[in-house]
Amino acid sequence: MERVELLEAPFKRVIGTTISVFQKMMSILHTAYDQLHESGVAESDLTVSDKLLIALQYYQEYRTMEYIAVDYTCSKSSVYRSI
Repeated sequence: MERVELLEAPFKRVIGTTISVFQKMMSILHTAYDQLHESGVAESDLTVSDKLLIALQYYQEYRTMEYIAVDYTCSKSSVYRSI
């Protein structure tokens, strides 16, 4: 999936939060992800940023997990775990 740079207003409309809040979320998630994988938990097929975007998209747009899974070419269960 191609990533597109968004300005603040469109970003907030599409994602549901400001860019600065999104970046703080990413920082917290990366720290937690690194700590989790130090203990030997298996890697996921989705990146940390994909997981955050999936969760935000699910809550912002009320899309079904099946449709989100198609967008990210993963299983519905991967979407469920991300949310």
